Amino acid sequence: MPRIDMTGVGRRLEALRHALGLSRKDFSDSFGLDPSSYTKTVDGEKQLRSEAAYVIAERWGVSMDYLFRGRLTDTPEHLRESILKHLNGADR
Repeated sequence: MPRIDMTGVGRRLEALRHALGLSRKDFSDSFGLDPSSYTKTVDGEKQLRSEAAYVIAERWGVSMDYLFRGRLTDTPEHLRESILKHLNGADR
């Protein structure tokens, strides 16, 4: 059975947060996760629950496919460009 790349999920969460221009606290509050749990999720130490992913997807206009697999197909263009800039910069 395939495993979810939790480090990748964390990178994508941070890219989305940066694209939205939100602090870690404001972003994590927007989907009901405390900041310390968010940090653990970003660091790949804690799994992103599907309920939280659903709230993120609905609230911020990304798909759960983006969060868990990195597919930007249905992501609005303005967010997609900003997310890609962050991800590409984070890869260096």
